[in-house]
Amino acid sequence: MAADNAGVDRALGAIGTTFRLTRLYPPSHPAVIESLRQIGEAIPALAALGTVEWKVGVTGLHWHGQHLLPRNAQIAELAGLLYARGVRTVTLNPGMTPDHVLTLFQVATGIAPPNDGALGRIALALGRRTAARLERLRPPTAGSGAPATPDPPAASTPATEVTTEQSSAAAAEALMAGKRASAAFRPDVLPVDVEVRRAVTALGNATTPEEQSAAVEHLAAFAPQVLGLRDVAIAADAIAALDRLLPTAKDPRLLETIDRAALALSERALVERLVHRLGESRVPPEEREALVAAVAALASLSMGLVLDAFLSASVDLRAPYRGAVRKAADRALEPLQGKLADRDPQVVAAAAEFVGLTGSPQAVTLLIPLLRHASEFVREAALLGLAEAGGREVARPAMPALKDESVAGGDPTSSTVLIRRVEQEPDEGVQAELLRAIGRLGAREALDVLARYAEPGGVMHRRSATVRAAAVDGLRHIARPEARGLLELYSKDKEPTVRKAAEAGLK
Repeated sequence: MAADNAGVDRALGAIGTTFRLTRLYPPSHPAVIESLRQIGEAIPALAALGTVEWKVGVTGLHWHGQHLLPRNAQIAELAGLLYARGVRTVTLNPGMTPDHVLTLFQVATGIAPPNDGALGRIALALGRRTAARLERLRPPTAGSGAPATPDPPAASTPATEVTTEQSSAAAAEALMAGKRASAAFRPDVLPVDVEVRRAVTALGNATTPEEQSAAVEHLAAFAPQVLGLRDVAIAADAIAALDRLLPTAKDPRLLETIDRAALALSERALVERLVHRLGESRVPPEEREALVAAVAALASLSMGLVLDAFLSASVDLRAPYRGAVRKAADRALEPLQGKLADRDPQVVAAAAEFVGLTGSPQAVTLLIPLLRHASEFVREAALLGLAEAGGREVARPAMPALKDESVAGGDPTSSTVLIRRVEQEPDEGVQAELLRAIGRLGAREALDVLARYAEPGGVMHRRSATVRAAAVDGLRHIARPEARGLLELYSKDKEPTVRKAAEAGLK
């Protein structure tokens, strides 16, 4: 028990520290983020104990008859606030995350109700059920605001008295029946989240079409309960599992079953919650991966919501949306095409960037006309999208945009995208044009990149003369002594094309 207490005490200490910090700073503060990370490190020790149930008292939390961290003022304050809200038991189930703990803090401070679905694997039990029942059975008194009347004689209205008593008892019994039914113990029925996770696991292990169809049908049977749970992580796992199975499914019956299950899980309210959760800052990596796959799988329904969320999100929270578009690939192209004709330039710019992220062969055809758009932001996004799409056909139409005096081509920060692209591009002709463009933009990091590509390379990885000459040609646009020295060096190179490019740069 001592070892168990050590793990519990460590987790409680991290929870208490985080509770204090969340009352002083916003969730994005580095101190809060660090304390949440410490909670995440302490959670496995709790999960190893299985389900842990803490009794909530006025002065603290109790477990197995012991007062946990009795001298910790933060835990005492948290327990006192929960007690004041009527919470008498806190049950921690395996699978709890730091976000669930944050919702527990919101319950303590009155921001969230005790039955909030965001509590996830944390269950709260309220007390005073008997007091609530007696309160509803108690007749009105003068002090309660109801008119006080003298008690009639017992023999005068016996039928009325019996009827009133029976109706009150029936109402109270009906009220408590729902609570007893919700808390009924049924050993033959597993919780919905457990059933769904088992179905997802069975779907991944199934090898034959018959086994796969049975697993999909089992998963589809729980779709209404999944929607009712409002737990986006479970729904994302189910949708991602179906999406992984779809490319390999050949049996018509299996494909029909997958379509039916996907349709049952594609409720708009669920898609909205998936997209909203995707943009939150503190999401576990495994859950974020499932969210990206789920949003991508529902691209026909989600891309409009993703675009709106992308525009309203801060720059540091936009990466998951880009990841979902990349994952969706061609499936995202159709819902995005209509956005390219929107009247709002910001919407068009975001849609242009997304179209490039799809990697579809049609992306180049759709983005090239936007290089002549009236808005400089749209022209910049189209250029970025073309750089993401890549390919030989991108180089020629993109070259005039590099002379654009607007932010689309004239900003040296655009070199970041070009540098990333030149390192990934296998085509030497496209590489050469990108290197010349990097030189014209003249960013701070351009000299290092061009100097590296101007080198001849080793015996095993010798660089072609075309790429080297393009890098040397880009060096002549950089007004730095180091670039001048490199041009003088390569003016004596053995390769004629490299030597001519260096000599032209020295003139």
